[in-house]
Amino acid sequence: MNSKLWLNELKVAVINNNDKNVLDLIEDLPNFDSIDDLICAREIVLSFIKKLQDDKDELYQSMLKLKQTRLFLEG
Repeated sequence: MNSKLWLNELKVAVINNNDKNVLDLIEDLPNFDSIDDLICAREIVLSFIKKLQDDKDELYQSMLKLKQTRLFLEG
């Protein structure tokens, strides 16, 4: 797959919040045709990593709230 097509698929997957497809694409990196394509891919991947970290933090906060609610209801 050429890098332009790969980048387009990556952008679509990110826009559609299709994490599995994004991860699959990241695992199958192409040889980039230009440094611009490589920089673009890097920025998209970095933003995806940030999103995953935010999702993880949000999940952690939700789990803490559930734990506190459970302890309150048991107490």
